[in-house]
Amino acid sequence: MAYIDTINETEASAELAEVYAKYGRRTESGQKAVDDILKTHSVSPGAVEAIEAHVGLAVSAMHTESALSRVEREIIGVVVSLVNGCEYCLNHHANALDRLLPDDRKAIVEPLATDGDTSGLTKREAAIAKYAQKLTVDPGGVTGGDVAALKGAGLDDAAVYDVVHAAAYCAYANRIALGLGASIQSDVNAGIELGKV
Repeated sequence: MAYIDTINETEASAELAEVYAKYGRRTESGQKAVDDILKTHSVSPGAVEAIEAHVGLAVSAMHTESALSRVEREIIGVVVSLVNGCEYCLNHHANALDRLLPDDRKAIVEPLATDGDTSGLTKREAAIAKYAQKLTVDPGGVTGGDVAALKGAGLDDAAVYDVVHAAAYCAYANRIALGLGASIQSDVNAGIELGKV
């Protein structure tokens, strides 16, 4: 349960129920359930707009056409969420990464999600992870040299932008989840498959 009282699917006003229906995930039982992180917006007078903005940012950063692969963006999600200590987002991103990776690469997920071990990553992925970590821990310390390191690993300007965009979205989501107590257990109890879009 979140730290605040949120509005669940059965208590939602017509307008909120409509946005819940739009973004609810199909569970194993065939019902739709809304991620706890989205429910934390429900108490705001502008809940519908807040949920739409949150989802729009998530889609833009993590799911639309990009110079980065979905795997690279989920690596960013894992790294940023681990650094920020956000169990909620870490679980979702680690599960998404596991779903996206071929079987012969799945072993990278646990070390990355547990202690930030990047030894199983490609050179490009490791450079992305290192940059995302620095941007999260020390944003004021990021320099042109850090961007040059990304370019040295094969990223162009569009890819560099997408790294920053994904890392910034994940930091935002971490702060919503951590500040309001979004519960991974609530998602599990609702039957939401973690990491499935």
